[in-house]
Amino acid sequence: MEVQVQRTTTVMSHPAGAGDSREIPLTIFDRFASNINIAVLFAFSAPVPSNHQLIHALSIALLHFPLLTARLSPTHLHLPGSGALVVEATVDGVELADILPFKPSPDFLLLHPPTDGPVRHVLQIQLNRFPCGGLVAAATAHHRVADGQSMGAFFAAWGRAARGAPIPPPLHDRSWLRPRSPPACEFDHWDVEFVSDGCIKDFADSYRNSVDPSRITNVLLYYTGEFLAKLKAEMRNKKLTTFETLLGHLWRRITEARGLEEDVKTMIRVTVNGRQRMRPPVPSEFFGNLVLNAYPAMAARQLVEGGTERAAEVVHEAIRRVDGRYFQSVVDFGEVLRKQGREELVPVYDANEGNVVSPELEVDSWLRFGFEEVDFGGGGRLCGFLPTWVPWEGLVIFLPAVEGGGGVNAVVTLLEEHAAELRKISHSLD
Repeated sequence: MEVQVQRTTTVMSHPAGAGDSREIPLTIFDRFASNINIAVLFAFSAPVPSNHQLIHALSIALLHFPLLTARLSPTHLHLPGSGALVVEATVDGVELADILPFKPSPDFLLLHPPTDGPVRHVLQIQLNRFPCGGLVAAATAHHRVADGQSMGAFFAAWGRAARGAPIPPPLHDRSWLRPRSPPACEFDHWDVEFVSDGCIKDFADSYRNSVDPSRITNVLLYYTGEFLAKLKAEMRNKKLTTFETLLGHLWRRITEARGLEEDVKTMIRVTVNGRQRMRPPVPSEFFGNLVLNAYPAMAARQLVEGGTERAAEVVHEAIRRVDGRYFQSVVDFGEVLRKQGREELVPVYDANEGNVVSPELEVDSWLRFGFEEVDFGGGGRLCGFLPTWVPWEGLVIFLPAVEGGGGVNAVVTLLEEHAAELRKISHSLD
């Protein structure tokens, strides 16, 4: 696959000299988010609107999402910023059909601008045109600006702008994240969300495991609606969600594939959305970050032998504990740090200096964020959706399957020898 860049454009949320001029402090949830760019690929069959039409639609969408054009500093977003970068490219040597259905490949790194190095543009788009007229729209966005639900709303808005449809306004009002007076930190957030000063070296040492990146691979597992229904039917506990049940199943299978020692503790960092957990609930239209982690953990033998239902219950209980009180405690923790003038914060994500997190897992769910509904119009359809190649071990991402009859795709990053074993047992029920 040969990718040729044709031109590069910067799109602002307002014309030069007009619009916003302000500094927006990062919230405590923004500062907890990973200091990385998240890259995704959307594939559309022909016919697709022209690049000119899509860039014009992007400029309309960004009027509603100006923070995606901001300049990011360690503690603030600055407007006017650097704008969103748009790269127009052509792909030679393959047709879109040749890479569909999407399967993870390091070749896909060619389809979006580089994600490493200094952050100049918090949003980068690359429009990749194939000889058949198909399009892969690749996007990278910095996680400190927005979480998955926020980015799902943005991509949907871009599609609506391309179709000439009205855009539901996002919510930029951060007063929903108001601390109590006086602040009341009911839980300890040091070394859970943020690394305390005296433990930075210990955290770094415990996550220093590294391998040659060529040993790490990305696996795509497809779970049909029929498989998920069968898995759920085996659960006596009807409070368990499909996500919790599938995660319990996959947690066990990954533990088996890794061949962990029986007494090794395996833990998941699973993202929890706070919008409906806070009191009062934060509207779903809120744009920014409002996510924390739950930390279900079990010994490897206990996990494997205990069955999927027990694993799912451990996940369920860990998520349940990250409730409205916990989210409010984090808001108050951020206020305490603000009053102390504390600017240097290291989230636990950034303590990892290696590229292998085994025996742990990091799990993100991109379900129910509307990614599968992105529609640019023109007669083409969304026929592929995938995160790009991930160069570190231990990540699981659940995403909607846009191919076939629905269901759930799971992207799992593992060492190649463990991935080979997982492929054999990923759909085994016991």
